[in-house]
Amino acid sequence: MFSARSIPIRFGGRYDEDEKISVEVLALRRDVLGEKYPDTIRSMANLAAIYHAQGRYDEDEKISVEVLALQRDVLGEKHPNTLQAMYDLAVTWNSRQRRPEALAMIQECFQLQCSVLGRTHPSTGGSLRVLNSWGRTGKRALV
Repeated sequence: MFSARSIPIRFGGRYDEDEKISVEVLALRRDVLGEKYPDTIRSMANLAAIYHAQGRYDEDEKISVEVLALQRDVLGEKHPNTLQAMYDLAVTWNSRQRRPEALAMIQECFQLQCSVLGRTHPSTGGSLRVLNSWGRTGKRALV
């Protein structure tokens, strides 16, 4: 599964330029396609990733919460894009020193990934590694 958190590297760390273009693209997509169109939601996730890379976690969180709500509404709880939005929000919360919320979100994400994608899927493995590094083992997460 593709992670929006990898987007900011496309301009080699030139986040100001990346942010400017991403804000413009998001505005155009909202106007032309609407708020609930998958490309619009993806643009929102990309902008949140840029804010995250800049350490602007308040702005990142605001958009990431909205992205997750839209993904759940448009695609459903078990869609891979929704699972990625859950993962991204957990990472944001962890970056904001909100470990209990981050752990709860990544645990829920991991459990859904196991049932939807399977335990051997790379995204499931990524969530398991995060669970382990944040202090919970995958076995405990399955309980």
